[in-house]
Amino acid sequence: SYTSHNLFNPTFVFCMATSRLLGINDLNDVFQECKQFSAKWDMIGLNLGVTSTTIAIINRDNPNSCEQCMYEMLAKWLQRENEKCVPNWRSLCQSLCAVVGKSAAHQMAKNPCVTDDSEEKELNFRSE
Repeated sequence: SYTSHNLFNPTFVFCMATSRLLGINDLNDVFQECKQFSAKWDMIGLNLGVTSTTIAIINRDNPNSCEQCMYEMLAKWLQRENEKCVPNWRSLCQSLCAVVGKSAAHQMAKNPCVTDDSEEKELNFRSE
């Protein structure tokens, strides 16, 4: 169950986010959740396993728009350019926590499109 202690525990927050694989068709939803963090798109991308070469190319092609860079970087991540980080909401929350902070990951994990009810029920069952 949700207690204020659990909601700020990074492990619990990550477990709230679904591990369902995301693909390019999820790009708009993922971008809507992430665009507020566009100023740190490159660090988030590196944390997600997008290569520094790809980051440099995206930056070169979109020098004046952090939001466009974030969009392009997320597209590369969702297309599994690098198998280092599986594209799912859980890994995205972990990356946001590492780059932006726990509160950002927590806020994202509370969104219904990020949380899978069946996984949440399984978690509650295991913790009882």
